[in-house]
Amino acid sequence: MRILTLIVLFAVLVQAAAMSATADPLASMHYLVGTWNCTYHAGSMRFDYVNTYTYDQDGRALRQVASWTGGSDEELIAYDAQHKGWTAVVLDSQGNATAMRAAGSDPNHIPFRSVYPDDSIATTFDRVSTTEYTLHATVRSGGKTITSVDTCMRGRQ
Repeated sequence: MRILTLIVLFAVLVQAAAMSATADPLASMHYLVGTWNCTYHAGSMRFDYVNTYTYDQDGRALRQVASWTGGSDEELIAYDAQHKGWTAVVLDSQGNATAMRAAGSDPNHIPFRSVYPDDSIATTFDRVSTTEYTLHATVRSGGKTITSVDTCMRGRQ
């Protein structure tokens, strides 16, 4: 009986290891689904906005809709297992599009770099907890570099 118990325990451990090795990193971001209250800071500029996350494309993409006074944007985030990396496509309310890529599979730290229309944007997503995340960004525009930090939280007013 003891040998059977050990065999079953071993089989369960092997199956758990296989499942964690093949787990979809995008599924690990399920905690984002819902509404987040965010604050953008860049130098003396500060404004509040709301992010809402839902799954799209039969769960293969995470859709983020950001809205603030006077503007909005939409973003689709997907994980490409074959190339072991993330892709984000952002469409803003002026009709501009930005495509970004990030190597790796860590859903808690994603260092995106824009690839379209150029490589002038770097944004890093960092999960702080299930109720907080940050975005650290640098944007090169007109010979200047703008550095910003967004802090997003659930339940903050």
